Formats: sequence, C-alpha cells, structure tokens
Amino acid sequence: MKKVVVVLTMAIVCTTVSYKSFAQKYFAGTVKLETKYEGDIDPQKHIPHEAELIIFENKMKTSSVVEQVIYDGDAMTITYLYDLSTYGYERMGTVIDKETNQKNSEKSKFSYEARGDTKIICGYECKGYNITQTIKDEEYEEDIEISYIVYTTTEIGKDANINAFEYVGLLGFPMYEEVEKDGVKKITQVKEVKKGKIKAIDFMVSSNYNMYKPEEFREKFKEAINNIFGKKGE
Repeated sequence: MKKVVVVLTMAIVCTTVSYKSFAQKYFAGTVKLETKYEGDIDPQKHIPHEAELIIFENKMKTSSVVEQVIYDGDAMTITYLYDLSTYGYERMGTVIDKETNQKNSEKSKFSYEARGDTKIICGYECKGYNITQTIKDEEYEEDIEISYIVYTTTEIGKDANINAFEYVGLLGFPMYEEVEKDGVKKITQVKEVKKGKIKAIDFMVSSNYNMYKPEEFREKFKEAINNIFGKKGE
C-alpha cells in the first residue's frame, strides 16, 4: 500500500512539474510594436506607426477598424477578415492554406548569422542576428537580396513556427528589426509586452463572417472597395 501511495505521489509531482513547465514555456499576451524611419525620409511616405499583436503559442492576431489578420504558425494558415458592414456590405473573409503559404515561402531563402551580442528589450534578453533574405524574382530573372539586423527572444512563441511567415526557421520572436533601403532605415521594435489570458478561442472566426475561397474573396472584396471608394476596377 505504501508503495502504491509513493508511486501515486510521484506521478502527481511529475505531472505538476510537467504542467508548470508546459505553462511557462508558451507565451500568451499582447505585444505592441512601433515602426519608425531614419535617413532621407519622405514625410508622406514614411509615417511612424504602431501596431498590436495578441499572441498565443504560435498564433498571432492583428486588428484594425475593419481588418483582422490571424497567423497560425503551426497550421501554417493565414486568415483575413474584413468587416465592411459600416459601409453597407457584408463581413467577409478567406483563409490562405498551408500549401499556398509554403509555395510563397519557397520564393525566399534566409541565411542567419549570430551577431554575438544581445539587447534587453522590454525586460527580455534578445539575441542578435544578421539575416540575409534572397528573393527569387521570376520577372527579372535575377535574385534580390535584403539584409536585416534582428534581435529575438525565445520567451515569446512556442518554437520556430512563430516565424513561419517571416523569418522561416529562426528561433525566437523578433523584438527588434532593422532594414535599410534607398537611404531610408526602417526600425521596428517592441515597445510593450503584457502577459495575459489569451486563449485559442480568441483566434476563432465569428459566425457572422461569410468565408470564401481566395479567388472568390478577391473578386467580392475588390467590388466592395471599388463601390465604397467610387473607383472602377482595373
């Protein structure tokens, strides 16, 4: 009997430890980012702005007045939702599936080089990388290279799938990104991190959205935008 009690006690302890490790490993909360520009800046073209993400494991969601975008790094799907009801149109959306996203990701290749330094951003220690993105440009039959400086933390996100749509294969959530083009340096940095009670249900699509296949969605969305803004379709 004592042996059974000991075994059960150990099982409970191990389960508790495993649960705590699981709970601590995965981030849930909100992240606020700020994008600003330096260099030869056109004030109309390079306006500083902020954005907010809600994150749960490897899922991320951004929201604005009419648009929501849900990124699922594990399923490798992107869901676009538009609420045009204020303008007399429906709430509509579409899902870009795994196969399509994989094909899109194959157009770019990333190489990562550790910088050997760290930054403390919002209390998180972030590891630095020099990143080179090589994009296959079929139109001009030549590759385009873009260089980034990025700092990441492994305390946000579940694993490398948090970057399934940006820096493929990179471990850790990007807290700082710096890229320069045509004399303008673009810097995106996390300004605030708040852990919170984010759940999987927060990423579910509401039943009042009509969901369409991507091709049909594009036509319906284009028609609605053209009518709302009085533009003719191209």
